[in-house]
Amino acid sequence: MTITEIRTLPTRHAVTTTDHTATTDDHARLAITVHQPGEPDPSRPLVVLVHGWAASRTVWHATASQLAAAGHTVATYDQRGHASSTAGQEPIGIERLARDLDTVVGTLTTPERPVVVVGHSGGGYAALAWAAGLSAKGPSAAKGGASVKPLAGLVLVSTASHGQNTPANEVKMMGSKLFSRALGTPWLGRRLLGGTHGPSATLAAREANRRLFAATVPAVRAACFASTQEMDQRAGLAGITAPTAVITGTEDKIVKPSFSQELASALPHAELHRIPGTGHMVPLEAPQHVAHHVHLLVTAGR
Repeated sequence: MTITEIRTLPTRHAVTTTDHTATTDDHARLAITVHQPGEPDPSRPLVVLVHGWAASRTVWHATASQLAAAGHTVATYDQRGHASSTAGQEPIGIERLARDLDTVVGTLTTPERPVVVVGHSGGGYAALAWAAGLSAKGPSAAKGGASVKPLAGLVLVSTASHGQNTPANEVKMMGSKLFSRALGTPWLGRRLLGGTHGPSATLAAREANRRLFAATVPAVRAACFASTQEMDQRAGLAGITAPTAVITGTEDKIVKPSFSQELASALPHAELHRIPGTGHMVPLEAPQHVAHHVHLLVTAGR
């Protein structure tokens, strides 16, 4: 377990962004943004950032911008049913979301190019399932998805492999109109979501989280939180041999740090990194930490 000294990444590159769409085998259309340096290095892995429940690809804006300016090609996308992505025909579930990730990777790159996958919270659950081959058909077999790809690394932020059994009354609340109306009132919405942040979170970070949560369709929020009730990915962890950074905020009340510590211990080549004073919303509270560890994974050995 380490508390890493975070260094500012080099910013040698101008950054361009382009939008893309990937279509899954059940006809969900996934909205993607690729952040790319002016002179991309095709020998570097593609970095794919996967957001958590009731968020969107915009939650990664600061992280993606820092990485692209440092020379990395980065893809962010809206998970199904979120923001600009459609819901598709199949219900939301961890294995389904892992196959969506596979489709995004397959759409953006060749089978030979390595990838680094970064998942926050629910995005981390999908990343784990994808990496461990826990999808219903196996990620490499998903129709229209990627071939077997070299996995250059994982960064799992505020993530667990099990134990995230959302109570039924909380799932019901996520889908309720009353909760949605409350989220639409800035001061009240920030108060309701106060447990997702650490004590040092800025007002801008708190408000960004409220807006993302409020903008998510209530039925999608409920389906996402319900999807973890039977989640237990521990059996597949030993097979994930890619170098992995597990990042947790010391004040995370949603996915407690003990789950991140257990996850890091179970993965063969993982290190746990603690961010003092930070809560669950690390991409908004401390994006530089995520960018730092992605950069280290991509450039290791270069």
